Amino acid sequence: MAGQNNQKYRKRMNLTLLIFASSVAIASHILPISALELPTLSRQFQLAKTPDERQPEAVQQGIEQIPAAEPPVTPQRTQSIDSPLQVSVPPPESNSTLQPAPTNSTPEASPPESNPTPQTAPVRSNPRETNSPPRNSNPTPQPAPVRSNPRETNSTPQPSQNRSVSPTPGRRQTPNTNSGRSRNSRGVAAANSRTPNYRNINFVDIAFGILDKRDFQSQGRPYHFYQFEGRENQLVQIRLLGSADQRRSNNLSLRPYMFLLDPNNNVILKRGGGETERDAFIFARLPVAGTYTIAVTSQNPGDTGRYSLAIRDDRASYILDETGELSQQNLVLKQNGTPYNVKEFQGKKNQLVSIRVDSVNEEFSPYIVLLNSQGQKIAANSDRDGKYSTLIDRARLPEDGTYYIVVTSSNPSQRGNYRLTLF
Repeated sequence: MAGQNNQKYRKRMNLTLLIFASSVAIASHILPISALELPTLSRQFQLAKTPDERQPEAVQQGIEQIPAAEPPVTPQRTQSIDSPLQVSVPPPESNSTLQPAPTNSTPEASPPESNPTPQTAPVRSNPRETNSPPRNSNPTPQPAPVRSNPRETNSTPQPSQNRSVSPTPGRRQTPNTNSGRSRNSRGVAAANSRTPNYRNINFVDIAFGILDKRDFQSQGRPYHFYQFEGRENQLVQIRLLGSADQRRSNNLSLRPYMFLLDPNNNVILKRGGGETERDAFIFARLPVAGTYTIAVTSQNPGDTGRYSLAIRDDRASYILDETGELSQQNLVLKQNGTPYNVKEFQGKKNQLVSIRVDSVNEEFSPYIVLLNSQGQKIAANSDRDGKYSTLIDRARLPEDGTYYIVVTSSNPSQRGNYRLTLF
């Protein structure tokens, strides 16, 4: 009995080992096959993304909805107004290039006895036919025009030419052209014989003025110039208000325009009012310390009228203050191809924020949208009347989190430099 029990036990052990070995063999062949099937099965599932990974997709979807909600607006002032003052650094080079031109013309007139008979013949031939005394007085530069005056009273241009030829080594470059143009010590190219007058302006008073046709002219517009001392990174705001006078006589109505120029006469910002508004604002951060210039003129050539000008310190506490550019290198909206930039910041629940975008050179009408992390629009503002500044005023943030400022153009074909401020 004991032997039979042992045999049965051995048979069971052998059967168990056989089953175990066969199962191992089968598993070794099944695992590689199932591994090949895993990629196909995994395509049916998607891994959950973290909130940080989901935010850009939601914000991108919100950006794509911007053109559908806000149609483009074309700025009404399409003609650009250039600065009346030249940059103070390049003029010395331009003056050096202009000096050889008069010197080349003066040698032709200085030796009148040798070669340049076409220029001096009409002047020298008259005294030769009359008498010889002019030859003895020719070495002195001034008697020559004096003798020509008593002989020809109607030929006043000839004495002016003789005066410009005789003092060739000195003041030749100032009356270089006969069109009446001149340059002052600041390198200002005057449109006529007048030079601009600079008035001082402070941060307390209000300056009043009347643009007149007798003022300094540039591109058909009269100009007034004001100067003030500025510090590096100083925040300033400038307001220019035009008169709405509509009297039939002595009408002083004016739609003004202004430039803010740095100490080298580079344009920092230029701004004018819209079609319905006659006031213009400039908010700027001064780049360096020095003397700054405000140039006041009219938007339309030839217009004259009354205005008031005031400059104050900008006391806003900026959370964000930076410059940017809309160009062909930016991302574009799929619906109309308008370039855009995105700037993010951290906000708190019930926080009030204001966002302003200024087109520096009035190249485009900006459009700004404030989105939350889910791509939902919190606030938006576009300049409907064609001005070049736009503002989201005191938008309330619904919750703590990351917010996105989208800067784009109301017109898909217009782009340029801008300043973005958050306060």
